[in-house]
This record gives sequence, structure tokens and C-alpha cells, in this order.
Amino acid sequence: MAFLRLIAKSLEVLKYSLYVMHTILKNRNYNLLRSTLLSLFVLWVVVSVLSSYPSVTIIALGASSSSTTDAGLNQVTILNNMGLSLYNSGRFNESIAYFDKALAIDPNNVATLDNKGLALLSVSINNYTHAITYFDKALSIDPRNIAAIFHKGNALAGLGNYTQAITYYDRVLTIDPKNVAALDNRGVAFYHLGNYTNAITYYDKALAIDPKNAVALTDKGNALSALGNYTVAIAYYDKALSIDPKNVLAIIGKGYALDNLGNHTKAVMYYDEALAIDPRYIADLTDKGNFLIGLGNYHLATMYFDKALAINPKNIAALTGKEQALAALNQPK
Repeated sequence: MAFLRLIAKSLEVLKYSLYVMHTILKNRNYNLLRSTLLSLFVLWVVVSVLSSYPSVTIIALGASSSSTTDAGLNQVTILNNMGLSLYNSGRFNESIAYFDKALAIDPNNVATLDNKGLALLSVSINNYTHAITYFDKALSIDPRNIAAIFHKGNALAGLGNYTQAITYYDRVLTIDPKNVAALDNRGVAFYHLGNYTNAITYYDKALAIDPKNAVALTDKGNALSALGNYTVAIAYYDKALSIDPKNVLAIIGKGYALDNLGNHTKAVMYYDEALAIDPRYIADLTDKGNFLIGLGNYHLATMYFDKALAINPKNIAALTGKEQALAALNQPK
């Protein structure tokens, strides 16, 4: 009976894993895809072995060296996969509840620690410091875990610690020199530090590996735009939009570049398109501008307020933020 229950549990894991894989592929989250494929492989090995030797004791996937029961192994895997499926559906708080249940069974499960940290990042910037504690615990168990290193870098960048974030992206690249996400995010860190030329260097490295990476193409367009090279920036936004036609950042970026080239009528068309896809972007742009003011990058902050104001010229938050940024820029040094 115990063996039959394990088979039933395994089928349940398979069902959730296949759903997670479908969602991951749709969202192009390849780190999670690799984790899920590994889970499926281990599950296949477990079931195959148990078919011949039902009395074998199993070591929990992702756990420390301590053994666990068959039920514990399956329960952690199921809970983690359920959390991942909820995460990829945008239900971040619900996913955290499942990761917590998995960690209650196995507090040292590296994949689940990383997943909880990632979910915390997705809920609110107020959770970033808390998320880092989970990445740190995962790294104390597995110091070369690329996902945890990368996600800690993202958390540090989200807190404005771009210089420190770069050190974590470098750690990823030491292990995996062709990690496109780490190359691109290293560029993003330089971009927010105001080093647009260096940012482009890393976007180019990412694009040399993956020429159709819409994120890196958009990011390079943003850096070119920040340098005032609007015509070339538009070419990169167009490349990104040919791959992902609903890429709001590329649409706004192209509108901003057109606006600065004097083509205001066409620029408005792109701003309207962006607003139709995601009305939240005015608030996001304004929040990013205020965040950049806090970092002292007033030039880039002004660009973000301008993008928000191009969509809605009467937005009070954007008008106020731009006024503050310009005042700081005009202060004698």
C-alpha cells in the first residue's frame, strides 16, 4: 500500500511539473525550467528504483545530507511545484504559503529557499531585504548556486546597491561566463549608475550569445537613448518589438526617442499603445524616477518623468518629480 501511495503521489508531482513547465516556457524563465526538468528526472529515477526495490530509503531532493521519509520527499516536491505554478501565474503571496509549507518539512531545501526569496522580491520592494536572507541561507548551503547568486544580485539592484549587485553578477559569470541574464543585468546596473557606454558593452556581450533576446535589445535601446543616439535606439526597439510586439518598455522607449527626434504625432501613437497594453506604466515610470532621484541620478530620473508625462502631461506625481530632478541638476556643485 505504501508503494501504491508513492506512485500516486509521483503522478501528482508529474501533473504539477508539466503545468509548471508549460508556464515557464511561456514566460521564458529558463532557470526555473532547468530546476523543474531536474525534479522530473529525479522523480523518474525514484519511481524506477522503487519499482524493483520497494524498501529503498530515499534522500530528499534539494535537502541537506539528512534522509527523509518517502512521504516527506514527495510532499516537499509537490509543495514546491505548486508554489512555482502559483508564482508563474502571478499569485506571489499564495506561492509563498506553499514554499513555507515545504520549508517547514525541509528547512534546508536550497531550491525552495531560493524560490521563496524570488517570490518575496515579486511582492514588494519592501520585502527585498527579507528576500536576501533566504538567498543567503541557500548560499550558505550551496555557495555556487547560480540562481540564488543571481537573485541576490537582483535584490541588491532593486535596493539601489548597484555596485554590490555587480559583484554578484560577476560571481554568476565566473561559474557560467555565457549567462545572458547576468550579462544583461550587469549592463542594467551600469545603466543605473549612469555609465551608459559600459552598459552597452555588456548588452552587446549578451546579444552576441542570444541575438534575439528582446530584453537585452530593449535595454541597449534605453542606453543609446540616454546617450542621445535616438535613431539607433529606435532600431533596437524595433528589433525587440519584432520578437515581442507587446514589450511595453520597448514601445515607450520608441515613443520617447521619436518625441526627441521631433516626431511628436507618431510618438503619441506609441504612448497610447503602451497605455492600452498596461495602464500601470505611468505609475511605474514615476516611481522609477523618484527612485533614481534617491540614488542621485537626476539625469536618468528626468528621462523617466518625461516618459510618464508624454503619456499623461498632467500627471502631478511626474510633474513634481521632474521639477525636483531638474532643481537638483541645476544646483551648483
